[in-house]
Amino acid sequence: MLICALATLVLPLLGSGLVAPVGGEAGGGRKTLAVMEVVEGAEGEGEGEGEEAGDGGDSLLAFPDDSPAYELDQPYFDYEESANVTALLGKTALLNCRVKNIGNQTVSWVRHRDIHLLTVGRFTYTSDERFSARHTAGSQDWMLLIHYLQKRDEGIYECQISTTPPASHFIHLSVVEPETEIVGGPDVYINTGSRLALTCSVKYSPEPPAFIFWYHNEKLVSYDRTRAGVVVSTERGVVSTSRLLVQVADTRHSGTYTCSPANSKPKSVNVHVIAGDQPAAIVHENHGSVGLPSHSLLFICLFCIMFSFSIISSTPVSP
Repeated sequence: MLICALATLVLPLLGSGLVAPVGGEAGGGRKTLAVMEVVEGAEGEGEGEGEEAGDGGDSLLAFPDDSPAYELDQPYFDYEESANVTALLGKTALLNCRVKNIGNQTVSWVRHRDIHLLTVGRFTYTSDERFSARHTAGSQDWMLLIHYLQKRDEGIYECQISTTPPASHFIHLSVVEPETEIVGGPDVYINTGSRLALTCSVKYSPEPPAFIFWYHNEKLVSYDRTRAGVVVSTERGVVSTSRLLVQVADTRHSGTYTCSPANSKPKSVNVHVIAGDQPAAIVHENHGSVGLPSHSLLFICLFCIMFSFSIISSTPVSP
């Protein structure tokens, strides 16, 4: 009955300022509230119980830590908006750290490999001018910008909140250089009348290239020259590919072919279209070039062996 009476009296007083938090904590990690009014014993209770309830002039009620009315708003990271970053060599990387409920705390960026302080708040604390801080007033985003990326910039960067103890979130920066490759290079041999299929792939790019151009002897190849038997098709993805196809090749298709992606270095191959029945390698799409048949190689080896024996047998032996 006494507990019920206390609850009946205290709950209406929560909004009146007559109940205030106590700085200490009760056992078991519970916050305590001091009631600033003597609670009289409930009617019908024993005299001893009433004296115990009013002993000391104050009453204490315990509330759990997770009580919404008294939960302290601590800063915390928004991990979905503070993800790892992959950026191109020589370009600019933007590392974002989103902090909610920051209050009067400060956000700093630290390079983890040498524990080098880079930024504090909106101020930069490094002599390397490639690093800079960016923050808009009222925003939850605290960004670190690294310009003219170098390979040595790759690694872990720490976003730190100045709580006690400090709260940290680690973001990994990957610095990549896209790689261009043409299957079957650097030299491709085909016979006239054969099909020429060149495949160019772009790897290790954080985003697909905006375009992939083909050049024949430094002249741009049209993307849709179906009348001339030349077709270019491009697929963009984690590994972007571009295919140049000539259904019936002739000697005018000989020369240097260059694959030039928007965000990667160009790559070239030399195509040799051989007229007549001369031996040549046939290019198969995605399989590179296939050399001379095995029986032709065997014939050449046997011929060399027989020729060597004939020279040895015809050489006079000195006495």
